[in-house]
This record gives sequence, C-alpha cells and structure tokens, in this order.
Amino acid sequence: MTQQPQPPIPYEQTSDYRWTEAAFRLLESGALTASVTASDNVSSAVVEGACPRCVHRFTDRRPLTAVSNGLGESRAGVPGSGGRDLVEPAGSREPVVLDVTCSCGVAHPTGGPGTADASATGGCGVSFRIELAADRGPAGGQQ
Repeated sequence: MTQQPQPPIPYEQTSDYRWTEAAFRLLESGALTASVTASDNVSSAVVEGACPRCVHRFTDRRPLTAVSNGLGESRAGVPGSGGRDLVEPAGSREPVVLDVTCSCGVAHPTGGPGTADASATGGCGVSFRIELAADRGPAGGQQ
C-alpha cells in the first residue's frame, strides 16, 4: 500500500517552546544537524534537516562574525583588531545560540491565528532555538 503525500500544514507564526524541544529530539536522532565553522577568523553556522513542525527539509546558513568598516581596518573578532578574539582555548568559549525559523520553501496555506499573507510564506512559520556547546563538534547527524 502506497502512502499519499499529505498537504502542507497551515502557516502559523509560532515560537512555542515545544518546537525547541522537538528540534532537540531531531538533533539527537540525526534528522537535524547544526554546526559552527571558522575560516579566516570568520565564523558561520549551518542548521539543516527536518523542520520540527512541518518536517520539510530546510537549510539555514548564517554568518556569526560581522565584518567592520571597509576602510582597511581589521575585521571585528580578529586577534589584534580590538575586537573579540575568535581563537580561544577549547572549553573557554561561550555556547552558540541560534534562533532558527523554518525556511523550507514549501507553500504553506494561510488562514487562522498567527498567519501572514501568502507572499510572506517561505516556510511553516515556526521558530525555535538551538544551543551548541562551543567545545564540541557538530550536533545531530553526520555532516
């Protein structure tokens, strides 16, 4: 017996804590991954996998280091630039907290409380939080 695809759940703008808990379970199972990388003293984060609400796949990429003015001065965060050093001994850095919003790209129908117009929907509307320990590798499944 083949299973028929289910229609997308309605768009709902929500950040209820249960979605953070669901994201944690997905990280534990490997259905969702999160990692922080650094290159040339610029760090970035990638969260990808199943959305905890609609279960569609998404990828969220974001820089974590801001580049300062373009006048030839050093980037913020580069050692010796007056910014916060990115290269620190293991275990001494703060955890990285990421606030993620579903960006699955599936058209979720609108209607009901917490909805937006159809042009604003590029995901199901859920937002959740992921915290990565600074001294550990990627969270979740394989990279």
